[in-house]
Amino acid sequence: MKTRLSWSAVAGLLCAVAGPLASQTPPTDPPPVLRIIREDIKEGKAAAHAKSENAFMQEAARLKYPANIIGMTTITGSSQAWFLEGHASFEAVEATMAAFEKPDAQYAKLDELDSELRTSSRIWLAAYRPDLSYHGQEFMQALPKARYFNVSIIRMHAGHAQEFAEMAHIAADALQKSMRAEPVAIYMISSGMQDETYVLFEPAASLKSLDAEPDVYRAMGDSGAARFLKLARENTVSEESLLFAIDPKMSYVSNDFAAGDPAFWNPKPEQALGKARPKAALKPAAK
Repeated sequence: MKTRLSWSAVAGLLCAVAGPLASQTPPTDPPPVLRIIREDIKEGKAAAHAKSENAFMQEAARLKYPANIIGMTTITGSSQAWFLEGHASFEAVEATMAAFEKPDAQYAKLDELDSELRTSSRIWLAAYRPDLSYHGQEFMQALPKARYFNVSIIRMHAGHAQEFAEMAHIAADALQKSMRAEPVAIYMISSGMQDETYVLFEPAASLKSLDAEPDVYRAMGDSGAARFLKLARENTVSEESLLFAIDPKMSYVSNDFAAGDPAFWNPKPEQALGKARPKAALKPAAK
């Protein structure tokens, strides 16, 4: 386990991504519940997988899938694709799952075809923690312009939520002092992974932001940095940091959301396999 954690990630990767929500009156906070679908892609099959997922998004647009999705693929680490669904509640996730049962839906067939391009897949449910996030109220404003996501997965020892909260607060205070601009949304995994697992999402408009990461440890001060590192060393099981590129052809967002950067979210027809977009405003699935 690294000592500097993904809290170097907090230092530049208290940096991370998440929720694909936007409405006619854009929300100021990330979605309360996130469903995260992770797919591990076979070597050499990334391009074919992207085409397969684009077909899924076209089907989602055709049938007005009850949730909205941001798709992204790894730039670092193993070859993975993540799909982020924003929901108003855990109950709302049920409506999304029920969409697969529609008589004319092709989701199951598309998924079967897509399975030939994957080695495995996992699904997690996570709850947003505004009390631990950094400038979370600015997250949704930044998301339409984002091209990348820094994602950090922090696994704590069971029963050490208080220690994680202290680490997050120390890091957030330091980020504020160092005038860190990028917001960070923190989610706690509720199902699909061991207890006390947190996922940090930071959207970035450009990789240039990584060249100008502030010295967060210096901003913590000697005593703050010592306390932070002690907490990390004694209470963290593991950490993983990944850099993702957002793919609009693997995403399902509303016209209102896409209006934040239409050239990116609505690529020209010859550049994409499909051009269907949901006409309804992007919002959490209704209860």
